[in-house]
Amino acid sequence: MPALRDTLDRIVISYFAALTKQKFEYKGKVYSPKPLTISPLLFRGFTCPSECGGCCARVSLDYLPTDSVPYELQPRIIFFNLKPFMIFSDTQENHDSYHCRNLNQENGRCNIYPLRPLLCDVELMKALNYDDHALLLSKLYGRGWALSRVDGKKGAKCEMLPVTPETIADIIRKLYRIRDWCVYFDLDSWIDDIIEWAQNYPSAQGAHLVLSTEQGTQLVHEE
Repeated sequence: MPALRDTLDRIVISYFAALTKQKFEYKGKVYSPKPLTISPLLFRGFTCPSECGGCCARVSLDYLPTDSVPYELQPRIIFFNLKPFMIFSDTQENHDSYHCRNLNQENGRCNIYPLRPLLCDVELMKALNYDDHALLLSKLYGRGWALSRVDGKKGAKCEMLPVTPETIADIIRKLYRIRDWCVYFDLDSWIDDIIEWAQNYPSAQGAHLVLSTEQGTQLVHEE
C-alpha cells in the first residue's frame, strides 16, 4: 500500500511555487519566484471514462473554510510562510484502500464530484517546476500506464480533447478556484494576470503567456 499523500504539499510545492511573485517558506524550505510560461495547451479538455478511477488514489481531501464540503471534516493547522492557517480535511488515515473512499468501485465515478476538493478538480492542469522556470498546461499523466483502475487493470483511460469555448470556460473556473487558495494563504501570485489572459484568450489564440518578476508580462507567438 503506497504511503498516504498530503495533497496540500502538492498544492504548495507545485501550484504555489509556480504561481508566486514572492519568496515563501513551507516546511522549512524557501521557494523563490521564477519565470512562468502559460502554454495554450492549458485550455485543452479531457475525457473521463467510466470504470477507471485511476487518478483517484487515497490522498488527503483538503478544503478552505469558505468551501462547501461533502461531509464533516477535521480542522487542521497548516504553517505557510511561518503563519498558521486552518483548513478542513479528510485525511483518509482511517482506511487502507488504494483508492479514495469516495470512489464508486463499481463504475469508477466520484460520489462527491460536485463538491470535490481543489486538487481533484485541477488534476490534469499541471504546474511543472524546473530549476529556472515553471510551466502551466493541461496534460495527461506521465506515468498514466501505472495507475490502478477499479476494473483491476492498469492505465488511466482519460484522453486530451481540443480547445473549445467550453474547455476555456472550465479552465477559467478552475483558475478562480486556485485564486481563492492564493488569496487565503496571502500569496502574491500571477493568478489574476493568468485569469485576465484566459478571459481574452480567443484574441491571443496560440500564444504563450510569459510572466516574470524581472520582465513583466509578455505574449510569445511561436514561429
